[in-house]
Amino acid sequence: MSKVRFTAFSDLHHHPVWFKCDAPERLESIQNRAAKDGSEFLIHMGDFCHHVPVARELIKQYRDFNIPGYHVFGNHEFDLNSYEEALEGYGLSCGYYYFDCNGFRFVIIDENYFSDFRGIYFHYSERNYFDHPKGRDWINPEQITWLRETILGSPFPCILCSHATLEYEGGIKNRDKVLEIIRESRNLPGRVMLCINGHYHRDNFNVIDDVAYLDLNSASFDWIPNPHFLYPAEWYQEIEGLGNQVIFKDPLSATITIDSDGTIDIAGAPGEFLFGISREMTNNSPSRRPCTPCILDRKVRI
Repeated sequence: MSKVRFTAFSDLHHHPVWFKCDAPERLESIQNRAAKDGSEFLIHMGDFCHHVPVARELIKQYRDFNIPGYHVFGNHEFDLNSYEEALEGYGLSCGYYYFDCNGFRFVIIDENYFSDFRGIYFHYSERNYFDHPKGRDWINPEQITWLRETILGSPFPCILCSHATLEYEGGIKNRDKVLEIIRESRNLPGRVMLCINGHYHRDNFNVIDDVAYLDLNSASFDWIPNPHFLYPAEWYQEIEGLGNQVIFKDPLSATITIDSDGTIDIAGAPGEFLFGISREMTNNSPSRRPCTPCILDRKVRI
């Protein structure tokens, strides 16, 4: 029998002129909770920062903490960075990789590729995410081959970590290729137990075909398309995108404990909206899943 405990969080969005998320303070709180809960590592599910040179102190804070911290690339990692600059900033040699811990394999997916539908794939870089909306959110073929080898050849149960979702259509475009690998892994030592994603700033959990899917809420806020003016007037002079945010008062993270017997225990985080300002109070239409300032507790055995 083996067991692993780790802290997962997502969408911190360190970009001081645009978001009021107080990222260093939120990260410190998440790190302190991880230490208190006995987590063996932390993992961030993407959109940690938007500009590596501006975030170097925050990256150092994450890297130098006494518990290891891992990164998943989100789309906003490439707003003001090239792919190469983001790799260098996070100390990575590739956007997809894996690591083993306590008899479990954590597989990091990088779906931040465009496809031109002619078999050519290229990575997000320097804000080109917004230039090709119909061709984005793909996993490149080389990575699919790597995923198959990494999961089906694993001696340990696998946890898949991505920024966009594998749970439903509309996330990773070629998710069917990954779901095929997940199905093939069912009776192998490397069977996939859990898939975790960020990106949508939502809290949701589902079990499909004996695989758990955790949609991890943002550590900071929800982004809304239509601006509001419900925060203090002076804040709008400091933060460009403030009106497009409903901010979570407290930083959100989850302490996740996984047992090789199939038990997945998620200790979430209660919370509330800053100043009580929720999405429903703004002039924005309802979202696909409700916007909540928390991560709920869950416990299942698959």
